[in-house]
Amino acid sequence: MIEILNEMGYFAIATLFFVAIIAGIVDTIAGGGGLITLPMLLLFNIPPATALGTNRLQATIGELSAIMFFIRKKVLNFKFLLNGVVFTAIGAATGTMLAYSINEKTLAFALPVLLLLIAIYSLLSHKILIDVESRKLLSTKSFLILSGLTIGFYNGFFGPGAGSIWILAFVVLLGSTVSQATINAKPLNFIGNLISLLIFLFLGKVSILIGVIMGLGQILGAFIGSHLVVKKGAKIIKPIFIIVVIFIAIKEIYHYFW
Repeated sequence: MIEILNEMGYFAIATLFFVAIIAGIVDTIAGGGGLITLPMLLLFNIPPATALGTNRLQATIGELSAIMFFIRKKVLNFKFLLNGVVFTAIGAATGTMLAYSINEKTLAFALPVLLLLIAIYSLLSHKILIDVESRKLLSTKSFLILSGLTIGFYNGFFGPGAGSIWILAFVVLLGSTVSQATINAKPLNFIGNLISLLIFLFLGKVSILIGVIMGLGQILGAFIGSHLVVKKGAKIIKPIFIIVVIFIAIKEIYHYFW
């Protein structure tokens, strides 16, 4: 690990640290922070598999920091999310293990289409325009089990935009406010990332030192982002959420065709 740091130089390390701060803010508010950090890791010639594993490490640190902040503010109910945590872990583990047995091209094409639909819905829906609860389409238990398995699987298998998908699922299917959806999405996305991280660690595909340095940046970003979520709510979440979702969709369309 020290050799990697020596090869990269202080400028690269400082750049990754500050990029992680920005990603931590974005990820806490709207999800999708990994779409900022992963390209930067690859830019500095870190091998792709190691970049993926390292990205999971720094993101997991940032998400844990945001979760701790929400716990201190007493806005996060773990008992409410218990079924979601369990089934997200199952979904993420299954997705990671089956990653090479499913047609990745199909999923890569479906992702930007799904995200563009999410962005359009977010622009038009009053559920995200106003920060109030709406009618549930599923019971809490059914929602957490089904969403945990499906979004967890997607997170383990592919990953980009999982946090944003969680937020919209809470709003549309469970009738949550956008602020509460953002808060509740964090531990569920965290467990999905954690499962994948453990597998990457087992395979030896994580640069721990770089991940920890970026994780420190993520902690600072998560602290800033968490304050904004609690204080500003939907006023700041909605525009950033839509921008992030559109950005991810465009990036994935470009990646698919070029």
